[in-house]
Amino acid sequence: MKRLVLSALLLLAIAACQTAPPPPPVVEPPPADALARDEPIGTVRVTAATLNVRDEASTTSAILASVKKGEKLVLLRGDGSWYKVRLSTGVDGWVSSKHVRRERSCPADSEFRFVEPPAVSFSDSAAHGVVSVEVDVDARGKILKTKVTGNTTGDEALAFLTEREIRTAMFAPPVRICNPMRFIYVYRKTCKLSS
Repeated sequence: MKRLVLSALLLLAIAACQTAPPPPPVVEPPPADALARDEPIGTVRVTAATLNVRDEASTTSAILASVKKGEKLVLLRGDGSWYKVRLSTGVDGWVSSKHVRRERSCPADSEFRFVEPPAVSFSDSAAHGVVSVEVDVDARGKILKTKVTGNTTGDEALAFLTEREIRTAMFAPPVRICNPMRFIYVYRKTCKLSS
């Protein structure tokens, strides 16, 4: 009995001597101005044979890239003689407004959105888990095909109903430099047991 008590005390002493894990590192958020990004307001088309895209609105500023005649650039801001633009690479810079033509009929860059969200077709009380459906959407926002890619509910009927549910949705496709784009959307339906 004495050995058992001594062994227990020894284990407690060893446990008490172990060091606690170091605290997680503190991550400072970036400055608020670093997070802000200009939103597209339209597009411009390059009219010069070659046009320098600069770091700032000045002819003495560093050249970030050169673009060719006819290229479309996303317009972020117009400041009189200089326009802030975004290249297809995602880089933002400035170009002289004398060497581009603003295109008014072109929609600004945007992400996809639901024009009409999916109509809920079943209650969450039947089973629990997640059903995932991959949706292939064309550049007009029309659903071309759907495919169940995961079903942790164990109920094939729920997978069928989820696939049918997303087919009722209507999309507005994403736009990149005036062009609506085809895209893949993954729809996930979480089913929970009601209590």
